[in-house]
Amino acid sequence: MSKATTTVEGFAAEPRMGQTQSGKDVLTVSVGHTPRRKNQQSGEFEDAGPTTWFEAAFWEQDAHAVAGVVSKGTLVTVTGQPELEVFTRNDGNPGAKVKLKFATLGVVPRAERAGQVNGAGYGSAPAATNAEASTGGWSDEAPF
Repeated sequence: MSKATTTVEGFAAEPRMGQTQSGKDVLTVSVGHTPRRKNQQSGEFEDAGPTTWFEAAFWEQDAHAVAGVVSKGTLVTVTGQPELEVFTRNDGNPGAKVKLKFATLGVVPRAERAGQVNGAGYGSAPAATNAEASTGGWSDEAPF
């Protein structure tokens, strides 16, 4: 049995919440990667190949937890066991995506950028409270 894992970091597409036929909530988070290159004549960057999609599913309580912190444009790191899924696109052409099974997800905090409202598009972490700032987020009263 292989225990290979794959990690991808990138900006999340809009997460999709759904339900299985048995009524279990499932949230799907996708991260795409399109190779780019600089066009020597125009000096502009352009797509240099098809987009590779990485997709992870989160179930029930995890689905709701992830939905609370990930939206389109959130910078995430997703790790899981890769499984290639080949399919036929709506236009009849073949397509493929990498499904990350048994996935874990982390949100990469980003500093707010000038002109961005509440860090929109950057998946910024919420601001720390004064108590968190003074203790680094740790407290002797925290139950472990």
